Amino acid sequence: MQIQHRSVFGRGLCVAILVVAGAAVEIASAADHPTLVDPEKTTCETCHDEILAVRIPHPPAVDDCLTCHAFDQGEETTTVGLVDTGSALCLACHDGMVKAAEGKVAVPHAPVIDDCGTCHDPHGTDFDALLVVDPGQVCGQCHDADATDALHPIPVRRADCRSCHDTHGSENEHMLRGVSRHLPFAEGSCEACHRKPRGTRVRLLHEGGSLCEACHGGVATKNGAVVHTAVKQGRCVGCHDPHLAEQPFLLKAGGGDLCFSCHPEIAERAKGPGGHAALEDGCDGCHDAHSSDRPAMLLDDEDELCRACHDASDPELRRLHFGAEMATARCGSCHDPHGSSSLPLIANGSIHPPFREGCSNCHEGSAPNLVDGGGNALCENCHEEVSETIATAAVPHPAMAALECVDCHSPHASRQPKLLRAAGGGLCLDCHEDQAGGEGDAVHRAISWIGCHSCHLPHGGAEEHLLKASGNDLCNGCHLQSRVKAGRDESIRLEGGYVLRGERAKDLKVIDLDPGLRKNHPIPEHPVTGVIEAKGRTQVAKSLVGQEMSCRQCHEPHAAPSSKLFTWKATNQAELCIACHPK
Repeated sequence: MQIQHRSVFGRGLCVAILVVAGAAVEIASAADHPTLVDPEKTTCETCHDEILAVRIPHPPAVDDCLTCHAFDQGEETTTVGLVDTGSALCLACHDGMVKAAEGKVAVPHAPVIDDCGTCHDPHGTDFDALLVVDPGQVCGQCHDADATDALHPIPVRRADCRSCHDTHGSENEHMLRGVSRHLPFAEGSCEACHRKPRGTRVRLLHEGGSLCEACHGGVATKNGAVVHTAVKQGRCVGCHDPHLAEQPFLLKAGGGDLCFSCHPEIAERAKGPGGHAALEDGCDGCHDAHSSDRPAMLLDDEDELCRACHDASDPELRRLHFGAEMATARCGSCHDPHGSSSLPLIANGSIHPPFREGCSNCHEGSAPNLVDGGGNALCENCHEEVSETIATAAVPHPAMAALECVDCHSPHASRQPKLLRAAGGGLCLDCHEDQAGGEGDAVHRAISWIGCHSCHLPHGGAEEHLLKASGNDLCNGCHLQSRVKAGRDESIRLEGGYVLRGERAKDLKVIDLDPGLRKNHPIPEHPVTGVIEAKGRTQVAKSLVGQEMSCRQCHEPHAAPSSKLFTWKATNQAELCIACHPK
């Protein structure tokens, strides 16, 4: 294919000609085209900017047109052609498609052999994979919908063909993709999961995990009571393809990539320069995908998992750990099992400065021999301000008199801030288990995402329950729109220095109130502070009259049956409103 920009003598105009298979077609206004185009002095998008006015441009079209096109500049004509013909041009970059394009697969796809442009636009489109039309319609350009439905046990015209077929060709019959197939799919027993079709509409027998449980009912709690959230919520197809897949067990991705799709913060560490080599084989070497009787769905005690690969009797291992007894060491108190930029796998959520400088700051000669005999006295040598807070707090924390610093803090390094030994509320719930909520209750995300210290002072404070602030002021620090700061990377910064990213940032619930912060939630004019009065058109339960209105009148601070933490054990907003306004 060539485009010629040439002079038309006698009229003083320039005509753009597209030469395709020997036929010339005028594609642009002659008066708008220059006679000669010098690629050194101009760019293609100067005239052809519409090519890039799409949602997904082809990277070579953005970076350099000469990746695919060649200029031939003569005395009176500039000719623009392709550097190669047919699929050979595309294969220069997409060499993984060579076998398919040459028809060297068991079941080749004719358009792939003939011309990539049948399905893909070379410059860019508004559709994924540079498809010329919507993915749900691209196959219908060649395959009649009625005829296709007739070849399947149930109508498929509403489906995305790519969910079952490899569009470039396959080693399997019917161009099916994958190495594992769901048994009902392999047998053609669509009715095992789908209802009888209504016209072209296909529906499942049941929604969510209940359909899978009909055959796989024992999977959820087979290995213990700690159940994967995705399993608990019935999101089986989040990990497994219901028809067929490229991975064993119908998994949608291999290795750790499947897990990383929901755990990006772990992916960042695991795939970084300090990633744990064990994760190259996937996460299932340490975790059960469905359930376990241990935290984080571990297959064994965390330290025992480490010792399965790292011999505790290895003299070199003991030397590197200052002579510590490795058979009883708590590996996770210093190391991050997924990866760390602080080698070797040193947890860098927080690192104790003396640990960075050397063991001799706290140890005398070997790990068991601590300076000043260890205990709180050793910590107080540097942390006098904490000792003062404990001694002078108007509201003391009773644990300070009963525990040692190392019961809550790692003396070396931690995956958590402040050298805490556990994430979220896990540490505090060892003592305050009554605040954990009941079976099936939703937990305040301030606890699960950040920890109890997002609201409470751990060593002692001035407010009741060791709260950082009183009344609504505490809740407003995270949930009032005007006090939440959005970052350039779509993160959200909360008061206290806490940062939410990704899905957590999107899930944070924020509200707007009037300038005096007294009303307008959950509906306009509804008060959020002040004394509750029995006046106005809306009646209020007598038991509430005279009480102080606050966030806690409607929301539990720790856990509740509803995702919005409604009080009165309400499961939805209507139940909550009726509890206060019975009529």
